[in-house]
Amino acid sequence: MSARKESGMPTDIIPDKVDESMEGIVNQWTMVKAVGEPPRLRSLHVGIVVNDGLYIFGGYDGSNRVNDFYKFDFKFAEWSRITSAASSGPSARDRHIAVSWQNSIYIFGGYDGGNRVNDFWRFDTTNNTWTLIESTGTPPTPRHSHSGVEYNGSMYIFAGYDGNYRSDFHQYDFKTNKWSAVNVKGVSPKARYRTSAVAYQNKMLVVGGHDGAKHLNDFYQFNFDTNVWQLIESKGSTIPPSPRDSHSAIIFGNSMYLFGGSTGAARNDLFEFRFDTRQWREIRPAQAKDGQQYQVPCPRFCHTGVVYNSSLYIFGGYDGQNRLNDFVQFKLADEINVEIPNSSLVSDLRKMLNDPTFSDVTFLVEKTPVYAHKLLCSRCSYFRAMFEGNMRESQQKTITIQDVSHSIFLSMLEYLYTDDVEIKLEFAMDLFVAADQFGVDRLKKLCEKKMLASICVENAATLLQVAYQHNATGLRQSCLDFILWNFDVVSKTAAFEEMGRSNVDLVFEVLKRR
Repeated sequence: MSARKESGMPTDIIPDKVDESMEGIVNQWTMVKAVGEPPRLRSLHVGIVVNDGLYIFGGYDGSNRVNDFYKFDFKFAEWSRITSAASSGPSARDRHIAVSWQNSIYIFGGYDGGNRVNDFWRFDTTNNTWTLIESTGTPPTPRHSHSGVEYNGSMYIFAGYDGNYRSDFHQYDFKTNKWSAVNVKGVSPKARYRTSAVAYQNKMLVVGGHDGAKHLNDFYQFNFDTNVWQLIESKGSTIPPSPRDSHSAIIFGNSMYLFGGSTGAARNDLFEFRFDTRQWREIRPAQAKDGQQYQVPCPRFCHTGVVYNSSLYIFGGYDGQNRLNDFVQFKLADEINVEIPNSSLVSDLRKMLNDPTFSDVTFLVEKTPVYAHKLLCSRCSYFRAMFEGNMRESQQKTITIQDVSHSIFLSMLEYLYTDDVEIKLEFAMDLFVAADQFGVDRLKKLCEKKMLASICVENAATLLQVAYQHNATGLRQSCLDFILWNFDVVSKTAAFEEMGRSNVDLVFEVLKRR
């Protein structure tokens, strides 16, 4: 399949369907670990960072253009869908652009599956509301695959495809709500689409794209103060990125970084251009200690790339055969090289366990006091309800805990304080029971996993009873399977006899399944 199908000639001339041919350490790619449901597979979408959130809007999922809207919260590593704005925002589209200004996101243009459009939308990230902007002046013609940046209170739109490949340049002033053509000087870049554009200091930088006949790798800057276009020529013998389109570019520090794109085939190379030396270099991932390279994202184009907190983030795209929704991070080198000590958060919290210093609640377990802190204990829904509600314990400074041993209770608190605890096989069952009693679901699953790996002839019946009593469906099924497979020997164990005395229904269930 040719990469020209998604990355070459304009595809809006074919109705209803895109014709597609086509926290880690520095210099290491890592998958972003997140909770929540991410956007589904897509390409040709936009992504933009506002404050501590990455917003993903629109794109093409392989069958349809979409107008769903998602936010990734960097602080909590959580995806969420913005549903309140779904019915009042832009129509489904791809190949549009997005910029941000004063906590709002601005969407312009794109292709809706039947037509190129030039409608202009604002999304208020504070109130989660869309507004169709009714502007003055003459906006850009309906188009897709254009580029845009925000600079000094204005949005600038460059190039794209409106039935012809364009190199025109437009400004929208947020304060006056007016469009105007930019009167440029110098030698402008040739007409193109699917280029990248970024703002750096008082300049807009444009790299590569496609002119309708071939891929490009020319590199231009536009000076906002003088309105002059100028070709940027690199110094020395450095080799620039190969001609490509549908790549991503971001600014970090005194450098521009360029990732992926299509050269006729999908790419996953990463380049840096340093403005102080005016040189390109290809950045290769660091090697792991065992000599193996860290995993690099698969080649792709029509993805989105953003920068946040010294890292490049890549979401989705098209690899030439499939659309993607993976989310990867590349830690960029800080310009100031300062050795930062490892975080001590977890170890500091572990030291607070059963320490009377700053303790604001005491548990009495097996007549032994355990000093704790309500803030950390409230990670458990049982304790949160106890502290916040009208339970008698909420008014007590010392709370008696029944039916849990002192050591098991301390292990559960250690998990609540640090999100980590060593689960030894000999107390995994007791910790599992305590986690179920207090509603610590993740700890319960960790204990269940430990027990699953330890099923044997001698303990299978005991584990089955525990799983039955505490609604551990995975453990219960595994125990049943093991007992049925090894029934002749398991049925002769003391644990099976005890199960027969204490829970005859379980014995009947086993016999029925034989």
